[in-house]
Amino acid sequence: MAQKTLRLLFILVLACSIFSLNTALAPTSGYYDISLVEGEIAEVQDGYYLNVLDIDTYDETVRFAVSYYDTILMDQYYARGDYFYYQDSYLTLEFKIDDVYYDSFYDYDYVVLSDIYIYPDYTVTYDETEERTRETDYYTGYDYPDSSSTSVEDAFYEMVGTLVVLMVAVLILRKMSKKGKEKKALKKQKKEAALSPMPVSEKASSTVGAAGAGVIADAASKRDSVVIKSAVQYKGANILYKIKVENTSDEPMGDIKISLFVPDVFLIKENQKTISMLQPGEGKTATFFIRPTGECGNCILAGNIRYYDYSQKKHVQVDLSNKMVDIVCPVLRVKEIDETAWRLNISSMMIAEEDTKDLEIPAENLFDMATRILKDMNMYMITPEVTSTQQLFTGVARFYAEGVAGLKYAAYVEVVGKRKSRLIVKAWAEKEEALTGFYHKILEEIEKRTDIKLFVDDSVTHYNISNTTTIQDSVIQRSNIGGDKRKCPRCGRGVEASEKFCTNCGQKLDQ
Repeated sequence: MAQKTLRLLFILVLACSIFSLNTALAPTSGYYDISLVEGEIAEVQDGYYLNVLDIDTYDETVRFAVSYYDTILMDQYYARGDYFYYQDSYLTLEFKIDDVYYDSFYDYDYVVLSDIYIYPDYTVTYDETEERTRETDYYTGYDYPDSSSTSVEDAFYEMVGTLVVLMVAVLILRKMSKKGKEKKALKKQKKEAALSPMPVSEKASSTVGAAGAGVIADAASKRDSVVIKSAVQYKGANILYKIKVENTSDEPMGDIKISLFVPDVFLIKENQKTISMLQPGEGKTATFFIRPTGECGNCILAGNIRYYDYSQKKHVQVDLSNKMVDIVCPVLRVKEIDETAWRLNISSMMIAEEDTKDLEIPAENLFDMATRILKDMNMYMITPEVTSTQQLFTGVARFYAEGVAGLKYAAYVEVVGKRKSRLIVKAWAEKEEALTGFYHKILEEIEKRTDIKLFVDDSVTHYNISNTTTIQDSVIQRSNIGGDKRKCPRCGRGVEASEKFCTNCGQKLDQ
């Protein structure tokens, strides 16, 4: 009777301790399920900020940007239910876009985040943007005050003391119950001469039940045998699509093939990557280098992963979640500048560069066309440097403009040669995503007028580090047998059979 009373007392005290602990610590649970308003900026690490740029409650999409001080590291759209993932050498940020809704009372759009993971651990703080004003005193705060910290600590220490007392009581109860069981066992042994064995059918049923439970547990553990994370980054002339595959099962994975499907407006050198083997708990990352062709707007990237699952003894295919890539083509306006200020501005901007060799275009005509193209894009041209002799022509032109949002853009064109020429194009911008669209728009306009393919597969340029690759012009030969002396269709000048461009006006001639 005394043992039963002590047990009831133990259960009652334990329940009260758990209830008081939950009550004291209840305010901290909100850190892992938060709501952000459109336009908010949250500091997730020292110098790292999460920006809620746009919330579309109709399409249920959210545009997030990760920045390091004033530098945008990632800018991406996500749909409701997607997982946001960003990782570099100093920060890992992951969460789920749980819900998107509109608050009619405050007239703001909100996004609800859950399953938040930040490494290294850091307290999230939030700042109001300059554009955000409110007519009421309402402010969304996610850092709770410390007024209850003393009560929380007191409750914690009180709970620890209670648990120590309960542990001592449990040890005493166990010793008492052990002695009582030993006495009862001795009495039963004296009373019972022999014990009847357990029937075989009962043993078999218990064994089958345990085995069935084990199978169910194994099946549950194999449901999430692979974890796939992906992220899009802008790096100079290229877009980097990174896919990380993690094996969370107890068996290895082999013959892993990652296939990527991109629209025709992108050029990709390798659309398939292979990982030979992933051991349990191992993860590897595949990086795809994608290059735009000058088109602007939003494009969707899709793909799948196929691998051999040794636990199921078969190949398994998993589709990747679609990623939306935003190619920004800036709207420029002319901004006058001198060469000294131009050089000072580009020293802090990001650069992309292209290089060609032995183009079948007269150097003077190519220089005129290239400079005219950039001026037509509303860029201011500083007085060019031109040197022309009978043997050699060199021309250098520098350009500058600003976008409607105030971002700075710059370009550089250099042509060297005479009857054959070499073209060098450089572009600068303040942001990676802006540089990608601006740079490829220049190349597209040059290709339209010269029929020169300026795309280079292996050129990756970022943060003022340029890795250029020399390419050769691709010329289409057509038969011209039996024809009279040709004339330029633009200016009417007579041209020779071997000429491919008019030396008077620069018009391309049919062969």
